[in-house]
Amino acid sequence: MDKLRKLTSDFECKTLDNGLRQPEKVWITFLHAGFNKHWLPLTDWEDNEIFWSTDNVRIAKKIAAEKFPGCKFGLTPCGQKKLNNSCIDNL
Repeated sequence: MDKLRKLTSDFECKTLDNGLRQPEKVWITFLHAGFNKHWLPLTDWEDNEIFWSTDNVRIAKKIAAEKFPGCKFGLTPCGQKKLNNSCIDNL
């Protein structure tokens, strides 16, 4: 018997002061020697925000590579951006 795969949201979220949970955006930085990290929100080709989840990380990395060919970059959700920590890179 085939088992149906239960789809669940695995979005990385932050809890706001009012207790509501909000998905975290994907942020990109460019990794250059001697370059201080500056983070920009990564958007898709139609300028829609991308939110951090297991599935979206793969998509975000592909979009970043297509938008910025030949650039070394790092991707991260909001919480790690505040720590200046790149979670995924293309090095």
